[in-house]
Amino acid sequence: MSEFRYFLDIIPPDMYSRTKSTICQHIAIFEPKEYSIGEVFYVDDYHFILFLGKPPDLKISNVEYKVRKGYLVVIQPWVEFCGVHTESREYGKYLHIAVKTDFFKSVSEEAARGEEFKFKRIQGRYSDRLLDLIGCFQQEMMNYGDTYQKMILSLSTQIVFQLLRDLEEEPAAANKKTGRDNPYISEAISLMQQYYSTNISINDISNLIYLSPCHFKRVFKEYTGQTPHRYLMDIRFGKARELMKNSEYSIEDIARQCGFVNPGHFTVAFKRATRLSPSEYRKKYA
Repeated sequence: MSEFRYFLDIIPPDMYSRTKSTICQHIAIFEPKEYSIGEVFYVDDYHFILFLGKPPDLKISNVEYKVRKGYLVVIQPWVEFCGVHTESREYGKYLHIAVKTDFFKSVSEEAARGEEFKFKRIQGRYSDRLLDLIGCFQQEMMNYGDTYQKMILSLSTQIVFQLLRDLEEEPAAANKKTGRDNPYISEAISLMQQYYSTNISINDISNLIYLSPCHFKRVFKEYTGQTPHRYLMDIRFGKARELMKNSEYSIEDIARQCGFVNPGHFTVAFKRATRLSPSEYRKKYA
């Protein structure tokens, strides 16, 4: 805790008493219950703020920024910043991550191939991967403290790398990610396309590609913009539309061929997705 004493000293005591903190030699993660609006801070080291809920505006070096839920902001050493009230004045949760300067530089220089790291932007959308790493770090510290130094060093390093990656990620590039960029997601999509006509489940697919269901769902959505269930359903609906247009199969037969055991479930799900019942769709497009 002594590594970040300077920061703890500038936090209002009543605010810090309600703040959950997880601190090691290299990084500290704070979970305040509220924002300190209007108070200007100058901080040593590197600080990152993750906005989990609706945030106030933020003033950095006298420049006001409109920040949004789901984004993170970096505050570099000895740069002044403060929160600024918005109209609603009702704000959600956030995380404040402090990183020691020497530790940050050792990680960022590797990310910059041995050169001095320079931020392309001060804000960007944070990833589910970053939240996972933060959770692992907090769990490790809660269960074992700093007993396993190599584990703490590894998690701290991964958190800093992920902060840099999230801030460096080009928005346009993020939108262009496809399953082909990740072999696990590519394999999952291939399995969906091959077995959509069966009752294969998302848990079945995650087991076949050796990922936990929770991690698979997060990574899949990050790469495709859809949940695995939604993606699989879209494949089934696409095949169903094709059969209704170009075949004489009954609705019941089409439901079975597209992986729906219950024709009634198929009818409800199809109408929810297309706003037309299967029979209405066939009548309109066949």
